[in-house]
Amino acid sequence: MELSKLILKAGYTPKMLAEAIGVTKYAIYAYMSGRAYPNAKNLMALCKALGYSEKTVLAAIKEARNDN
Repeated sequence: MELSKLILKAGYTPKMLAEAIGVTKYAIYAYMSGRAYPNAKNLMALCKALGYSEKTVLAAIKEARNDN
């Protein structure tokens, strides 16, 4: 599943998620497009905020990377 769908399912916009985990909205967009992976700290924060495992979040980022 795409990261954007995981974000929306969790009730966030990219900007809201960025504020919730302490990164810029540009970082969230980079993760969503597969241009960047979060560091360990940000990955844990993403997983906690979204309610998904590390494996699911990383698979969503990898899927976006493979689509581009």
